[in-house]
Amino acid sequence: MPYQFSDEQMALKELARDFFIKEVKPVAAEIDARPDPRDCYPAELIRKASKIGLRTLGLPEKYGGAGADVVTKSMLLAAMTEIEPGTAKCLSQCWKVMQVINEGGTEEQKKKFFSMFAEDDDCTGSVLLTEPNAGSDTLLDPEDLKSGVSMRADEDGDCYVVNGTKHMSSLVGFSKIHILYTRTDRSVTAKKGTTTFIVPVEEMSGLTYGQVHDKMGYRLYPNGETFWDNVRIPKKYILGEVNEGLSSRIQFGASVEIASMTLGICKAMYTIALEHAKQRVQGGKPIIQHQTVGTMLAEMKILNDVLETYLFDTAFQIRDNQKFDRSKATYTGIFSRECFMKIMLLAMDVMAGVGIMRDHPMEKFIRDGLTWLHASGTNSLNKLRVAQTLRK
Repeated sequence: MPYQFSDEQMALKELARDFFIKEVKPVAAEIDARPDPRDCYPAELIRKASKIGLRTLGLPEKYGGAGADVVTKSMLLAAMTEIEPGTAKCLSQCWKVMQVINEGGTEEQKKKFFSMFAEDDDCTGSVLLTEPNAGSDTLLDPEDLKSGVSMRADEDGDCYVVNGTKHMSSLVGFSKIHILYTRTDRSVTAKKGTTTFIVPVEEMSGLTYGQVHDKMGYRLYPNGETFWDNVRIPKKYILGEVNEGLSSRIQFGASVEIASMTLGICKAMYTIALEHAKQRVQGGKPIIQHQTVGTMLAEMKILNDVLETYLFDTAFQIRDNQKFDRSKATYTGIFSRECFMKIMLLAMDVMAGVGIMRDHPMEKFIRDGLTWLHASGTNSLNKLRVAQTLRK
């Protein structure tokens, strides 16, 4: 790696990795296998992680957190995901919600919501954007006024009255703070007419929960439905400016987060495949000594090294280069997914039948990685978004 990490960053990485090895790894498979997805949220693990500062890592120091930068968060997220992706994402979701509040919130909002984060080990956050009939079209911002976010928020005195449904939303039913995207002006496109609210869940009347989605992977990071029936949200909880919610989305960079987690999964698959190749004997010798297996492992190693370099180049640029175009983080997310697909197929080839057995660690990393291919838009969607920028 051409980048220098501080002693503090390395110490935090070891702290996180040690916690995940000792506390998360021994129970992850059992939690993942629970048939009811409502039972898969790792509440006790989040509390334990909170006690050592991992949940509030992204909270500014003045509010009781570590104030970790994008490089530190990327490093820790990759290290944690290499052990167990779902729990790592629960913690990263907290960092992301803290960051969007820090970057767009008023001092009054920061004081209220950061105090909630700092004082409550169970306080986590959700981002509510996707709806049953609104997903990719929100991100592409088509000219059709009916496309994109359709949840309605109508102004009424000192409040907005919200009606609609969100689904596939992170940690809903378990979190205490929601970042909610709603349509406040239907005379323009979703990008120009959507407003963001910071919602303290316990203060809301009319908010109910539907199913927790029964996902193939990332089961320790639940997603679910919310129903909003004339929910009155005070104007003091508007995040940023009215109708500019989609123009100032989370700056941690969903693609940097995705790439960090994908790197962790890719490194885990490589490690598992490498150890298997050293121990599995075929033709009278360990299969790593067979040229075909050796070249597959070499390709996995190369892809991991290139992805790691690309990820941290982007993270350092975001942190240090004020002129860096943060939208280029999308490239990192696209590339990370393509690396995952190649590494996954190579790993399955090396592992053969054992790699798909339910009691083998490789099987869960495959499910988790495949589940995450849609996050913040699929690769096909994100390539379309890149193509849109090239036309300008």
